[in-house]
Amino acid sequence: MTLLDREPDELRALLEYATDDETAIIVQALELDRLEEDPLCWLRTLFPVHFKAPFAPHHDQFWAWLWTIGVDDSPESYVGVWPRGGAKSTSAEVGVVALAARRARRYGLYVSETQDQANDHVQNIASLLETDMVGHLYPDLGRRLVGKYGSSKGWRRNRLRTADGFTIDALGLDVAARGVKLDEDRPDLIVFDDLDSEDDGPGQIERKLQAITRKLIPAGAPTLAVLAIQNLVHPQGIFARLAGVAEEPAEFLQRRIVSGPIPAIDGLTVEDHDGQWTIIDGRPTWAGQDLERCQAMMTRMGVTAFRAECQHETDARGGGMFDHLNFAHCTLDQLPALRRTEVWVDPAVTASDNSDSMGIIADGIADSGTIYRLRAWERRATPVVALKLAICWAIELGAGRVGIETDQGRDTWTSVYREACDAVMTDLGQLANDVPVDGPDEYLAALIAIVGPVKFPPMAERQAGVTQMSKASRASKMLVDYERPGRIVHVLGTHLVLERALNRFPRSKPYDLVDAAYWSWRAIRAGGKAGRRSTGAYAQQL
Repeated sequence: MTLLDREPDELRALLEYATDDETAIIVQALELDRLEEDPLCWLRTLFPVHFKAPFAPHHDQFWAWLWTIGVDDSPESYVGVWPRGGAKSTSAEVGVVALAARRARRYGLYVSETQDQANDHVQNIASLLETDMVGHLYPDLGRRLVGKYGSSKGWRRNRLRTADGFTIDALGLDVAARGVKLDEDRPDLIVFDDLDSEDDGPGQIERKLQAITRKLIPAGAPTLAVLAIQNLVHPQGIFARLAGVAEEPAEFLQRRIVSGPIPAIDGLTVEDHDGQWTIIDGRPTWAGQDLERCQAMMTRMGVTAFRAECQHETDARGGGMFDHLNFAHCTLDQLPALRRTEVWVDPAVTASDNSDSMGIIADGIADSGTIYRLRAWERRATPVVALKLAICWAIELGAGRVGIETDQGRDTWTSVYREACDAVMTDLGQLANDVPVDGPDEYLAALIAIVGPVKFPPMAERQAGVTQMSKASRASKMLVDYERPGRIVHVLGTHLVLERALNRFPRSKPYDLVDAAYWSWRAIRAGGKAGRRSTGAYAQQL
């Protein structure tokens, strides 16, 4: 029996093992409409080099989603948070070709952090369209659109236009413009690939989000399909928000399928053998990225980079002042009696796109001299919102004051602090009467149980400029205490927020929580002595 005599199902099964010559014969035996019934069969036929390994479950899910997209459909968005080396961009680029081949989409945008990155992805798509098999099965898709006099029309680094009318444009978030459209058409496909950078500060993340939500997505057609795919490189970045693992979840693409974060290896365990990090245990999540390949990647890029790029451990990157430490931890149940607590804030003046984050930390010290870092918070917010939260913490934890670094804003902080105290009292009164309030109501609610007058702690201040020390110099003093066993312990709860900030400092922003941690540590070690400014602290009865 020859290949041409076999049944279609048999032919599809043989594609996994077929040589190039056999694949060409099988293609002749299969009608194109039957070929398109099965994503794996289609992929193995057109791009056998790219799809040799069996699919993992998340690959199956992705291609099933893409294959259901029809011309008039408005599908759920798909968010893939896959490891480096896990066929992320290959799947996205081939997915564009598949949608074009099946005429499910006519105009797409391929969006990356920079224009150069987006151009590279579109050039990869060009290479896919120029393959012999695409030209054989989809002649018009494999040919460039030409003008009246035979000149190529739109086949360049940032734009591809095929003879059958499909167009894909490359667009960097750094050059994104409002109202992107082709002639009278609006994009019915947007691919977001490589948007986040490990060094993004809060302002950069906000600017990217504005470009996506105010410029690109609104420019889409009613049938817009969105694919977003990248590994997790920033704990508060766009993909962390889309995947629901950031402090602030994404407010856009609410109808979305989320795949991941999926690590390259589940249960990864490594050992250091004379400076050579070796994988000793773990289960690969995809056969195409098995333990041998992962070991080669780790050997080549290093264990820290592997954990960050392939395991989505966003705190694993090296270069931070504190990243060599093994932080000591305890649970709330293990917390001893504390003789004093401090709450300190390193504020930004505004909550604008370009401002830094607000950092808040609560510390306590036991009779043994050990400092317990009780809570940490870091986020862009208005000064009043941040100070309300700090005041709530101080009241709940029994702190004698709320400390603020006042280099930015200086004298304005007295009035802002008074405003925050008034806002807390207003919210407490509303909560006491079961009236919903905005803000950190989980802490305010706990204060309702306080019996007797609520005494607002006074405000203490420090000015970094007075010390004539850089941020790194100040933090290095705190580092010495961290390196002494038993001196500083992190209480489990919000500890990861603090440890992320310490591990990246001073390699990348934001720095605010580390600054707040320094001032709190300094005040506690000094026995509570710090600049103090009276706010006319008062007691009010609920």
